[in-house]
Amino acid sequence: MEKAEVRTEAPVTVAGVTLIPVVKTRLDYWRSEGSFSYFGNRQPVGIVVISLQTRQAFRITGEEVTFDQLIKEVPDIEKVLAEL
Repeated sequence: MEKAEVRTEAPVTVAGVTLIPVVKTRLDYWRSEGSFSYFGNRQPVGIVVISLQTRQAFRITGEEVTFDQLIKEVPDIEKVLAEL
């Protein structure tokens, strides 16, 4: 069985630029012969860049993503952005 979730990590601000990492966490688990096996991983999938001059989001490939699209893919991003 698999469970995957895309969420934001804690924002980091350096020299007036705030970076918000977006990561995918995945957990696979299965049962066989009376035992359980688990495997998990986390991988970066994007980043949000916010400064006085810009507000942009990018996939890890470098492709720019609109904020509307990002909100659909990462539900907790609205709360993080509201707290900045």
